[in-house]
Amino acid sequence: NTWHVSDTFSKAQGRHTVKFGGEFRYLQINERNTCAPNGDFTFDGSITGNDFADYLLGAAQNYNQCSQQFLDSRSRYGGAFAEDTFKVKPNLTLNLGVRWEVSMPWYDTQGKIETIVPGLQSTQFPTAPLGWVVPGDPGIPSTLAPTRYNDFSPRLGIAYSPGFKDGMAGKIFGGPGESSIRASYGIYYTSIEDLNLFYEVGDAPFGLYWVSPNPVNFDQPFQEVANGMSEGQRFPFVLPKPGSPANKTLDYSIYLPISFSPGYDIHNRPPYAEHYNLSIQRELSKSTVLTLAYVGTQGHKLISQYDANPGDFALCLQLNQLGATPTCGRNGENQTYTLPPGVAAPAKAYTTPCPTGTPAGSTCIPGTRDHLGPAFSQDNSFTANIANSSYSAGQITVERKAADFTFLAAYTFAKAMDNSSGFGQWVNFLNPRLSRSLSAYDITHNFVVSYIWAVPFDRAFGKLPKRLTRGWALNGVTRYSGGLPVGLSQGGDYSLVGGGNTDVPNLVGNVVTQNPRKDGPNGANTYFLPDAFASGPNGGFGNANRQFFHGPGINVTDFGISKRTKIWETVGLEIRAEFFNVFNHANFSNPHGNFNNTDTFGRVTSTRSFGDTGSGSREGQISAKFTW
Repeated sequence: NTWHVSDTFSKAQGRHTVKFGGEFRYLQINERNTCAPNGDFTFDGSITGNDFADYLLGAAQNYNQCSQQFLDSRSRYGGAFAEDTFKVKPNLTLNLGVRWEVSMPWYDTQGKIETIVPGLQSTQFPTAPLGWVVPGDPGIPSTLAPTRYNDFSPRLGIAYSPGFKDGMAGKIFGGPGESSIRASYGIYYTSIEDLNLFYEVGDAPFGLYWVSPNPVNFDQPFQEVANGMSEGQRFPFVLPKPGSPANKTLDYSIYLPISFSPGYDIHNRPPYAEHYNLSIQRELSKSTVLTLAYVGTQGHKLISQYDANPGDFALCLQLNQLGATPTCGRNGENQTYTLPPGVAAPAKAYTTPCPTGTPAGSTCIPGTRDHLGPAFSQDNSFTANIANSSYSAGQITVERKAADFTFLAAYTFAKAMDNSSGFGQWVNFLNPRLSRSLSAYDITHNFVVSYIWAVPFDRAFGKLPKRLTRGWALNGVTRYSGGLPVGLSQGGDYSLVGGGNTDVPNLVGNVVTQNPRKDGPNGANTYFLPDAFASGPNGGFGNANRQFFHGPGINVTDFGISKRTKIWETVGLEIRAEFFNVFNHANFSNPHGNFNNTDTFGRVTSTRSFGDTGSGSREGQISAKFTW
């Protein structure tokens, strides 16, 4: 539910038009979620190399089970603004304004959310592992991050119509009233969406989302395959009551190790962007206008995620040097390693009691995830203001509006960059700048033409009935554009950090692209040759950017024809025929960018979708509308 109240007031006096107002919103979302109350298994072929064979053997890669998840989230937003439109001269107008905004981060009515603050011990749940905290703990407000009251957004705009009559300036601008120059700058804040708080729902101690850290037996889902160790019976789960005295002695062992449980930076603030533009419009004729424009945006303090508890690749390699068993390698971040008797553990490693039967004097290491400690396991993301973006574009537009014909042609030359193009695209935990590359939505060239023509059949065939010759129209849109960036990745955990979606291959040569319609060195459907890439280093990240070259472009034309017939004064009939991708041009989707998938890396396996049915091929539809 959203309760919203707003009001504005404006007053014109002399050359000034003053406007001010404000608004308030109260937002409420109540969520009751169920994910896997009876549990489920994952068979991914990690045991035999074939997922179905793993299933037949009962060799599950992991087991997942979770409790019901409750979230009663609330947020408040308030904003006020004031602006003055000042007509300095008949051909010069200034617009000055400022907006003040207060956007409260989302909170739960009972504090049923949690986050990660390394080194901080919870006082609400003293038995919780170090670093796992909830609202009410020292320095942790109900909103996790504080509400800011000093977010002011200045706005500035200018509109000028040159009055040159003679000389070179007169020829360029066409005389008084035939050209305009506009420029603007503004800062715009945005609220942090509820999705961020939703990521905190149902985690310890207000829910249990359990994923086994190592492969388990099919018939005993809490027993590890490798050593027969029990991971403990986790269910049924009883939700603790917030504020209950029993929370001081809550048994936290059923939650450990904490996995798939995100944290939210307690220093987060509303993201904001700087928008600026400059445009020049020139009247070419009474019905035709040319526009040249520059548009730019800088995004700051954007919300993104990174791995809060990655594996330590240096520790993994060091354990191998010390003779640990089993050998530390890919996807081994959660494995328990045993050092030979008398060999001391590395200084930064945690230790754990060794299983029964381990040689006396041995030291056991509970995995390589040493950032948060052994109480935490894999896929604990951390949400923070660590992303930024930039967009710059030059635009040329020609628009013609005549009595029976409308035409618009627009070309954009642009570049967009960021270090995260979406909330689910994690950034490198070592340094967010290592993830900076072309944005997922970057398109360098984009040309679009659209038109509507009211066909004057009644003038050409004046002797025919007017109901037959009037009301015809043709319309269409044609787009030629470059492709979107190809997203590169490398599965298999070559970095030895265990997930985070940040592994990329090495770039070892120039990227060579080809037309996927034609046969090439790697056969048909190939867009780029994989020889430009090699596997990333074992225990490190590849040197390729996550997105640095573009995929196949777009060439599509949509066309329509319509006929409106007036039957009586208030009764009419309209018949339309519309065709999408009328020339049936194959517009390929981006090629696969996962280096480990050797069968598909660099190849396109599908086409883009257009039209109402989501088909990439030509399609048409006919419709009729009867009005009265």
